Amino acid sequence: MFFGNGLSEPWLGLLETHPPLADRIRVFEPNFDGVFPYTRYDGCAQPPAEVAEPKRQPMQNIFGSVLGGAILASGDTGKPPVIRPHAVLPNLGKPTPLHLKYAEQLRESLPDSVRAAAREPLDAVALVYAMLLSNDDARRATQLDELARRVEPAVAQETTALFPDVSRAAVHAHLPMVNLALGALRRLTPEQFHQFSATLQWLVESDGKVELFEFALQKIILHHLGPQFGQGPRTVVQYYSLKPLVPDCVMLLSALANAGSNDAGEIQRAFAAGAPYLRAPNEEELSLLPGDQCGVKQLDAPLDRMAAAAPLIKKNLLEACIHTVGSDGVIVEAEAELLRAISDTLDCPMPPLVAVE
Repeated sequence: MFFGNGLSEPWLGLLETHPPLADRIRVFEPNFDGVFPYTRYDGCAQPPAEVAEPKRQPMQNIFGSVLGGAILASGDTGKPPVIRPHAVLPNLGKPTPLHLKYAEQLRESLPDSVRAAAREPLDAVALVYAMLLSNDDARRATQLDELARRVEPAVAQETTALFPDVSRAAVHAHLPMVNLALGALRRLTPEQFHQFSATLQWLVESDGKVELFEFALQKIILHHLGPQFGQGPRTVVQYYSLKPLVPDCVMLLSALANAGSNDAGEIQRAFAAGAPYLRAPNEEELSLLPGDQCGVKQLDAPLDRMAAAAPLIKKNLLEACIHTVGSDGVIVEAEAELLRAISDTLDCPMPPLVAVE
């Protein structure tokens, strides 16, 4: 959705001739907040009334229901939206004006506190922590007490201050918030990032279970930032054949199929809809795994191996994933979050999924 950089930093570095403007200003003014005042060439110091920033309003869902960064557009809200998998794949890495308009409106709908926090490294850390706090008052109080012992006082205070705005934001806005904060998180020092990643791991596991959203959030952050701070090597192509990766593909498709339904028949149909698009040499190896064998804790290693696959293998996997989640014409929140984590780990930006009647 291009809330954050859709390419890796080294590629963008080839095109840059100077550091970002805000970074250059901070060399001379360390307290610069990144906000540029309105300027007119005619010397007028105040912006004209017609361009003054309007009061931010909650985003109107003009496209239908939105899940985990995916748009499920439907002209009639009384009918379930229809997902056409064959129309999704061409949009990977190629956002349309509809996608960009949605991204702009979603960004503008975020509270001022969230937008400001996403611009500063330590505030962005607090923003991520706030997304992982429990909605249960007693459990959240315990988390905040422990957080105060693990992080700097300013970060703990900012986490507490941001929680109300973060919790009120729509669930589908949380992963875009993470993408929005990635740029600021890149400016952490190695020591700050080490503390951040350790605290992130603790927060994810603090309630004794790992939700799909927590897995997706952690995977996206560590995939984008880990190599920069020495936590994992940069991804290079190691697999040019699907054969050694078939078990990993089966694991991911099974996880997506189980995320979308609790009905055994629907789960099997979803897996069967996606599996042929892997184009595996031996389809007999493609057997659905039960839910307890493809939980979030089992997905980390398969995703890392798939990230090292050749582009055509990644394309086939994503096509299989899209047909799996789109088999019943509806994408639920859990499917959307996992699908975005998979596409992000494969370095293939996925714009919102637009459902067409």
